[in-house]
This record gives sequence, structure tokens and C-alpha cells, in this order.
Amino acid sequence: MTDQAFIASVAEILEIDPAGLTGAETLTELGNWDSLAVITFVAMADANYNTVVSGDQLRAAQTIKDLAALVGL
Repeated sequence: MTDQAFIASVAEILEIDPAGLTGAETLTELGNWDSLAVITFVAMADANYNTVVSGDQLRAAQTIKDLAALVGL
């Protein structure tokens, strides 16, 4: 999966339009980064990247790029 595909996947989780997203946006400014989005992201990381993401890692993530780093992009 490319960076743009990853950003599109995160945008889908957040229920926002991926157009214009660069990955540098903070999760809190994008909105919808709530417990359901976190669970959905964890499931996506496991299913698509075979990566287990911990709660501590998620709490430290501030941007979409931080999320990408958690799955090895």
C-alpha cells in the first residue's frame, strides 16, 4: 500500500475527504479520531500490515504520518 493509499484509508476511517491531505495534519484537527476510529485503525493495521499497534503507540501518535510509521510506512 502506498502512502496515498494509506492516507485514503485513514480518511475513510475518519469519514473525511482525503483530497488535499498530506499526512502532516494532526489527528485532533481532522476530527472523528475517537475510540471507534482507534479500534478500526488497529484492525486495519493488523489486517493490512500484519502489525499489532499498542495503546501506548497510539497515544503517542499525533499525525497521519505517525500512524503510517506505526505500520512501517
